[in-house]
Amino acid sequence: MLGMPSTSNTPIVHPKIANEVLQDRITLLRETVNPDERIIIALAGVPGSGKSTVTAKLLAGLAREGIDDVAVVPMDGFHHSKATLATFPDPVEAFRRRGKPFTFDAAAFIQAVVKLRAVRVAKADDPSLAIWLPSFDHAIQDPVPRDICIPSTVRVVVIEGNYTLFNHSPWCAMAELAHEKSLAKQRLPKRHVTAGIEATLEAGEKRAEENDLPNGDLIMSSLIGPDMVLEG
Repeated sequence: MLGMPSTSNTPIVHPKIANEVLQDRITLLRETVNPDERIIIALAGVPGSGKSTVTAKLLAGLAREGIDDVAVVPMDGFHHSKATLATFPDPVEAFRRRGKPFTFDAAAFIQAVVKLRAVRVAKADDPSLAIWLPSFDHAIQDPVPRDICIPSTVRVVVIEGNYTLFNHSPWCAMAELAHEKSLAKQRLPKRHVTAGIEATLEAGEKRAEENDLPNGDLIMSSLIGPDMVLEG
């Protein structure tokens, strides 16, 4: 699992070698875990900590080593849809606080990870064993069902998100399902304009102050100890 350390004994990896260290750990897992068992890597981090950047560099580095049976699953696909949030007891608050744990379908997220672990890896592609998961469309700000395909031949799945190491039920089940736990640690950007989340810089800064920073504090105060920390 990738995340913030719970003790001073958790290794802290400098950004210049983080990708190399991650690649080495995945290579070791590939050599030691049963070859028909899917390997789950949990990458946690507060909003803006660079999780997507870490995974992109990791995939590129593994590809250079000839390892291409790796997939990334962002937790964002398990956001409750806007239609679902509209049915909440306080829809206005639900929309304003989108990104907090209660605005995700945590049960569906854990069920998906359980399925990823349960379905065995095949040497040849078998469409009947493919697992379909949701993505998140930032343009429409909603999840897209069955948009990410995990083929039967994919051996390693990196699951990244804010709450992959969150020490509250049902999120905490993720720790038992993952082979490796890591945390991306970096300064939180306050601007959401580039991502299309907010239209103006002022709105982006307000969102960071009211939502992202408190969410980051919540994540860090309830974090399951990772195997290592990746400095930003």
